[in-house]
Amino acid sequence: MAEEKTNIAKQENTAIATFDDDLLSGGTGLEETTTEDFAIPFIRILQQMSPQLNKQDGRYNQDAQAGMLVNTVTNEVFDGEKGITVVPCAYVKKYIEWIPREKGGGLVNANHNSSILKSCRKDEETRRLYTPDDTEIVETAQFFVLVLEPEPQQAVVAFTSTQLGASRKWLTMLRMARVQTKSGQSVSAPVFANTYTLGTLAQSNDKGSWYGFTVNQLGATDIETAHIAKEFMSAARSGEVEIKEEQQQDVGTTPKSAEDAPF
Repeated sequence: MAEEKTNIAKQENTAIATFDDDLLSGGTGLEETTTEDFAIPFIRILQQMSPQLNKQDGRYNQDAQAGMLVNTVTNEVFDGEKGITVVPCAYVKKYIEWIPREKGGGLVNANHNSSILKSCRKDEETRRLYTPDDTEIVETAQFFVLVLEPEPQQAVVAFTSTQLGASRKWLTMLRMARVQTKSGQSVSAPVFANTYTLGTLAQSNDKGSWYGFTVNQLGATDIETAHIAKEFMSAARSGEVEIKEEQQQDVGTTPKSAEDAPF
C-alpha cells in the first residue's frame, strides 16, 4: 500500500519562548493595526480548474490535487478524504453581488439581504441570479470556524450553489445539539460545543462532476478550545472580523440544484 501523504505543514519549533519584562515593555509592534490589516483565510475545495493545480499560476502548489482542501492565505492543502477538524463559531447568510467572471469578475456589494432577490431574474439553464444591471447575486452561507490542526486558527468556510444543501444540514446538526448545565438541565448548545470533520466527496449529475463538502460530528469541544471559540464568536457577531470576499472559481459544472449535492 502506498504511503499516505499528509499535506499539513510541519512546525519545526512550536515552543513558547520566555521573555523578561524588559523585552515585553515596548509592546508587540502591532498596536497600530486594525482588522482590515489581517487576512482571515477561507477554506476552499480544490476543483480541476483551481489555480493551485495550474503550473502557470502564482498560487500553484505541487502537492495540490482536485478534491483537497486549501487554506487561501497560506496556500496549504489538506487531504479531502481525511478532512480537517473544525469548531464552528458563528454563522451568517449573505447575498453577495459580483461582476460575472466572464465579464472580468469583481466584488460589487457584500451587504445585501434577501430582499435583493425580488429584483433578480433567474437564468433557467444555469440557475444563476442576475440583477437588472446584469451583475450576479450569489447566495452564500458562511461559517466562521476554528481549524484545529496544527493549532487553533480562525478561518471561514463558504457554501454556495450546490453546497447550500450541505450548509443546511450542518445547521440542522447545530440546532439539534444539546448540552447540560451544572444543575443537570438540558439546553440548546452553543455552536462551538462540538467539533466536526470537514472533508470532501466526489459528486456528479448529468451536468458534470465536482467535489463537495462533507461534515461529520466528532465529539465535544474541550474547554480550552471552547473559550477560544467563544471569543471568536463574539468578534464575528460584533463585526470585528474583517472578511475580504473572494469570488470562487467556476468548476465547469452546473448541477440541477443545491439538493443534487450529496452530504
